[in-house]
Amino acid sequence: MKTKLLIVIGIAVLSVIVLGANFMSDNTQQREQKLDQSHLATDSKGHCGEKYIEVGNGDCVLNPEFIKPNTIIIYDVYEKNGSRLSLAPHDMVIDLRDGNTITFVNDGLNTVNIFDNSQGLWSFENVEPSSERELVINGTGFYKILVQNSREGESGRIVALSDKTNYLPVETKAKMAQTIVGSDFRKNVGLLGVGSGGAEPGITIGIHEKFQDEPNAEQFYYEKYKNMIPFDVPIWIKFHAPIVAQTG
Repeated sequence: MKTKLLIVIGIAVLSVIVLGANFMSDNTQQREQKLDQSHLATDSKGHCGEKYIEVGNGDCVLNPEFIKPNTIIIYDVYEKNGSRLSLAPHDMVIDLRDGNTITFVNDGLNTVNIFDNSQGLWSFENVEPSSERELVINGTGFYKILVQNSREGESGRIVALSDKTNYLPVETKAKMAQTIVGSDFRKNVGLLGVGSGGAEPGITIGIHEKFQDEPNAEQFYYEKYKNMIPFDVPIWIKFHAPIVAQTG
């Protein structure tokens, strides 16, 4: 009788373990499937996946509508050829009069390190998946960041505005203006590129040459970007053809 009872108990315990394992396996598969869908940059037809939008260079990036203010999302983009580390947004503009805290959210699958890529004054190491770090910026200016996992790195830029912005050196303001103009190419029709640090002080904005024949084209684009940049900096408008990479 005792032997039969032990056998029955053993079978019951085994059944619970098997059911528990199956339940955990199902939950894990559902989580992985959901995660894959939310981080899938392109679908089977090559279109941008859920939560992604296509930018001018054809890449699929995380839709800004899913990002909270003053937040940088670190995530892994899964494509047909593998995965890559990415940030959203790469370029962030904040006004210190409205708040000076930036939150980094590791929404990827790998532990990352976050570094000050300008002067090396701060770092966040071993930022695990689903965890956050907060960076407090107390000074007006231009900052570069670098996020790395065990395989690769991704850079970003931060512009911190205040009522002291116009007192900064023109070189610093040029980098800030470059980041502001280049932060969203999707809204800037005809914009091919923006640079700073050349022979001319300020920033040089490249516009597709097909817009050059529009009435007062140079003045139009000058005024457009002057109104976009909330401080004084020299602006140069250049019309040219798109640069095509040579292959072969």
